Amino acid sequence: MRRLPLLAALGRDERGVSVVELGFLAPILALLATGVMDLSKGLSERFSLQQAVNRSLELVQSRPAVADENENEVSYEFVKTEALKAAGTGAQVTLTLWRECDGVTATPYADSCPSTQDQARYLRIRITKNYAGEFYFSSIPMSASGAVRIQ
Repeated sequence: MRRLPLLAALGRDERGVSVVELGFLAPILALLATGVMDLSKGLSERFSLQQAVNRSLELVQSRPAVADENENEVSYEFVKTEALKAAGTGAQVTLTLWRECDGVTATPYADSCPSTQDQARYLRIRITKNYAGEFYFSSIPMSASGAVRIQ
């Protein structure tokens, strides 16, 4: 019978309740904090890809294109090389050239538009890379792209 008042006293005692509540919430808060850090790291990687694209587009505008060995087609492989350096390991760079005659996409790229139409040539740079976060089970594909008029 003496134990009954002791158990009733322990049942009314509220000291240490906040420690127990913290014990329940601490894993959730830790998971939330690490998720936010991983998300910010992924966004930083994405911004780095876009910065690599922007640097490559600036390179296209500042440096003349290199003609191939036949002197009839222009090559932008130097841009691809620089974009790969800027994007880091594991990145893939795709260059797409196209021309427009009066604002309408025309093929092939090497041909010219009729003299009555406005001609424009463009270069698109697309960088893709897989992001493997710290807490993901698989990698997440990321990409950045940009285009510039070259003629």
